[in-house]
Amino acid sequence: MEDLQIIKFMKKISTLMYISFALWIVIVIMQLVIGLVTIPFGYGVGTLILMVYNLIGCIRYFKNIQIIKNYSTPNEALYCVKYFEGTIVMCWIFMFLNLILGGFIGFIGNLYDLILAYYVKSKKKEFLMHFSEIQ
Repeated sequence: MEDLQIIKFMKKISTLMYISFALWIVIVIMQLVIGLVTIPFGYGVGTLILMVYNLIGCIRYFKNIQIIKNYSTPNEALYCVKYFEGTIVMCWIFMFLNLILGGFIGFIGNLYDLILAYYVKSKKKEFLMHFSEIQ
């Protein structure tokens, strides 16, 4: 992959990450509403705690988008692949936790993130080939 292709790929990845970010913001808003409605029954406390956890995750994710969208070198591309490879296990874990606990939209959010992570990982060989060509 040439540097221009890397720039285009990182823009594509950041766009896909913005979609994930928007999905998780919707989840946070839903958790807020459900948490406030169900707080008298005790269920809302747990939902609000999960909402705060997801909101913190969204803030971190947004910061990562801002960094990744400016990547343009093979070295940065490999770092991006490493970042996404590191998210795969957690995506699987939280995807199944959401499935078991009835968090269907959280399951969808984690599934989307998992597909994105595997997509980026699939480009690793192209980045490695380009990286070895320039050394």
